Amino acid sequence: MTSCDSLALVKGLIPLEDARTVLAERAQRYGILVQTEKCSLHTVLNRVLAVDITSEINVPNFDNSAMDGYALRLLDCQKQIQNGSEQIEMSVSQRITAGDAPRLLVENTCARIFTGAAVPVNSDLVVMQEQCEVLDDGSVRFPAEIAQAKAQQNIRPAGQDIKKNKTVFRAGRILRAEDLGVLASIGLNEVTVYKKLKVAVVSSGDELIEPGNTLGPGKIYNTNSFTLIGLLQRMGMEVVGPYFSPDTLEDTEATLAQASAAADVIITSGGVSVGEEDHIKAAINLGGELEMWRLAIKPGKPFALGQFNQVPVIGLPGNPAAVVVTFYQLARDFLWLVQGADAEPLLHLTGRAEFSTNKPIVRTEFLRARFNQGKIEIYNNQSSGVLSSSSWGDGFACVPAGKVINKGDEIDFYGVITAYGHG
Repeated sequence: MTSCDSLALVKGLIPLEDARTVLAERAQRYGILVQTEKCSLHTVLNRVLAVDITSEINVPNFDNSAMDGYALRLLDCQKQIQNGSEQIEMSVSQRITAGDAPRLLVENTCARIFTGAAVPVNSDLVVMQEQCEVLDDGSVRFPAEIAQAKAQQNIRPAGQDIKKNKTVFRAGRILRAEDLGVLASIGLNEVTVYKKLKVAVVSSGDELIEPGNTLGPGKIYNTNSFTLIGLLQRMGMEVVGPYFSPDTLEDTEATLAQASAAADVIITSGGVSVGEEDHIKAAINLGGELEMWRLAIKPGKPFALGQFNQVPVIGLPGNPAAVVVTFYQLARDFLWLVQGADAEPLLHLTGRAEFSTNKPIVRTEFLRARFNQGKIEIYNNQSSGVLSSSSWGDGFACVPAGKVINKGDEIDFYGVITAYGHG
């Protein structure tokens, strides 16, 4: 358990771990919200496996040479030494390249063989070519010590990589590029995956203007829908919309109704706080049920979970940096679960704080940060409206509720940049 798990219950606010538990329980209640389909192996990168995969073959399916050299029988080598020979000599009875079907070795002969080629069934030793001397008559001389070699030396056995009947991947795995190669190695050209989760993106606020248009007084460009669309696409999900809801309860209800008819899950930004123009929460109550609201985290207190027309709704705050924090800390895992995926947790590291905090706060705080060779640096402006802090950083420094951080303290860091883009 990390230090971020030690959250004091704040009156009127739900601790982070309690919120995660509620989200996981609700995801279990909804179950997997998508059906399955068979897809070509060329098209399933980042898709979620819907069935266990078991290999019907050994990989490799034959014993093969680990190097270029000569395949021979250890017994022949031992007999030559026992008969008084100081060195071992054999004629070459066949040449075996990758893809050839080898013949049985004739007594006291060897086979010229190349890396990856199948060894003769009765061969139990491959000698690397650097240890061999090719004589003028084409025969090969081997050092006497190979008679003491272990059987199967320099031979890769059938099933060394994957044995027949082995379960290679379990349902729920998010397929990586390397996984596609493994699936191909067992002879599959298509697999059964879950269909992409359809997630409707809804932005709320009369102040929002789409990029490309001229800003009027009091207006700002809509960033949250672009951030959310990118995060969802990186997870391999299908974006529905985006939708835009004016700041009236009637319009908000209509937007949620339209989104719920088209999507498996709705994710909103803005409209879940306590202002008179925040209508998402009220609309959810009118069209369904609000199940959770207001968390003991910073930024992201006005996070909400509910359902509208029986479609789950995740309500994120309107502040851009708070959208990023709450998506990674809460929404991400819920979406993976109802997609049918066994999502890996965020990368968890510990490092030394390169900053200090002035006083404890009652909410667990996630600071936009960078992890740099064991040191954790934070952005110089942690306002929840500063989206560039998320672009600058590669994760979050966690400041537990009630704690003061001094420079040099060991703290938790949660990384959000992954090699495979799972986020």
